[in-house]
Amino acid sequence: MNKYFLLPAFLLSSLSVFSQHSLTGRYNMMRAGDEIVKQQVEYKDPGRSGENVLWDFGKLKTQNDEYKLTYSGRNGKIAGTEHRTMYYYSLSGDSLFCHGFENPTTLMTDERPELLMKFPVKYGDSTFCCYNGNGRYCDRLKIGAMGTVTGKADAYGMMILPDGDTLKNVIRVHTVKTIAENTGPLFYHDLADPVKTYVTDDSINYRLANDTVLLGVETYRWYVKGYRYPVFETVKSITDRHGEERTFFDTAFYYPPQEHYYLENDPENLALLKEDADAETGGPQNTGPWAGLTYNFYPNPAVTNLEVEMYLPRTAHVRMQLTNRPGQVVWSRDFGIWREGINTAQIFVSPFPTGEYVLNMWVEDYMIGEIIMKK
Repeated sequence: MNKYFLLPAFLLSSLSVFSQHSLTGRYNMMRAGDEIVKQQVEYKDPGRSGENVLWDFGKLKTQNDEYKLTYSGRNGKIAGTEHRTMYYYSLSGDSLFCHGFENPTTLMTDERPELLMKFPVKYGDSTFCCYNGNGRYCDRLKIGAMGTVTGKADAYGMMILPDGDTLKNVIRVHTVKTIAENTGPLFYHDLADPVKTYVTDDSINYRLANDTVLLGVETYRWYVKGYRYPVFETVKSITDRHGEERTFFDTAFYYPPQEHYYLENDPENLALLKEDADAETGGPQNTGPWAGLTYNFYPNPAVTNLEVEMYLPRTAHVRMQLTNRPGQVVWSRDFGIWREGINTAQIFVSPFPTGEYVLNMWVEDYMIGEIIMKK
């Protein structure tokens, strides 16, 4: 079993805009024998999508210091095991599929597997699939599940890690899984000769449109050039009852780079990291006075407060305003001089009517405009 050792993560050393890279099977497909120790941390809203995004995860509290994730080979598939649950994956051509899972109480096998990624994955790429599967719970109940999985590489930029390191060349993949479930009594003949059913797209879409209760899982994963596995991940489970969504639970995981930094067993990714390190020593590659400026805002839609984070490559005068749909200014503030580095602001939006607003941000004479929804 491969274990990984400490190397410091690359710190931001130039003010260049972020390069975009692609996820590929060669560099990002999981491998049998790999082991990673990730940490469960408090959940934080993933923030906006788009280009040159700043994700500041530097102040999150750890909830579980050691949460192991291991990969092994089984029946021609890769099995990923975490939290006493084993998930089954395979790579068919350029497509990564999940075929189901099992744990001490539940076994689920997908007749139509879930499409997780289609390599290469670059910013803006998206996937969609319908799936269905059957299983059993405690050998007493039959379980059926069907739904859709959508995925999109929806953002890229830089991130601040919980240990304070800064990583560039980050690409985020957003996955949404919808689930319609049904259960029933399990009989002996179901165990001896389980029935496999292939459900059509039309049947799945009809079920999703007409079920009164649906489940959903929204996952964001942040990948960094030179790392095979994600560096950060957020997971949120949602229940939808009669069209009203509620969050069932949410959590986040930090994969410390030192726990999957491939010194000996992943020479291809190690070469990518060396390539980036050599490029860093080549000096700044600015393309303009504000190259390297990154920002994020969340949540969107906002209910009470809108949080704004901004990384400035140099000291600057910053001001912001919110305008409503007709263009009237409903809030404005001159923040004065913000220092180089990460700065934050909080906008109290609770008094504003529900609807669409524009957040305008000026950094000196450079202006950024973003659409904000007030819920």
